[in-house]
Amino acid sequence: MSIEQLVIQAQAGNEDGKAFAEVCRRFTGLVKKYANLPHVAGIKEEATAEGWLAVAAAVRTYDPAAGVRFAGYVESRVRYAVWNLFKRERRRWQQELFLTGSTEEEGKERPGLLDTLAAADNVDAEAEANFTVTAVREALALLPAKQQTAVARTLLGEARLADIAAELGVTPQAVYSLRQRGLARLKKELAKNLLFPI
Repeated sequence: MSIEQLVIQAQAGNEDGKAFAEVCRRFTGLVKKYANLPHVAGIKEEATAEGWLAVAAAVRTYDPAAGVRFAGYVESRVRYAVWNLFKRERRRWQQELFLTGSTEEEGKERPGLLDTLAAADNVDAEAEANFTVTAVREALALLPAKQQTAVARTLLGEARLADIAAELGVTPQAVYSLRQRGLARLKKELAKNLLFPI
């Protein structure tokens, strides 16, 4: 009996499903072939299940009047079912954040989930430090431009008074004075927020 005749009998549902079982038996090798491809090795069971679902869908939707042989039709359904499963899983894998770091193809180490989680032992102290840094930045932004430059570049950066004096076109003593006035104003602003009570 030809495979097309078996499919028609399976669609009719006669012989207690024997025709459908025979169709499945004949295409076991096809399902195994696509489920054992290297790119789906990690999801072999899912690929096998998708393959069998594709066989069942092919039996149900096959139309002999279309002039297509069933063997080609079912192979196309199985191949694309497994390929679509792989594409879904690949998108999911690309969005996963691994628990431990993994090496990418370029040889660069990618941080894992455990590496990106907060590692501080004292979360309260870290939160307070973040709050303090934010408050200092906001207070620094309130200073006039020259005072900002003098404070930020000499205390937070590594610039010398002479370097900043040359940039601003003033003497190093003037930069020192700008820095001192800026620090005094910073202290007042921060005292308002009760960060550093005077």
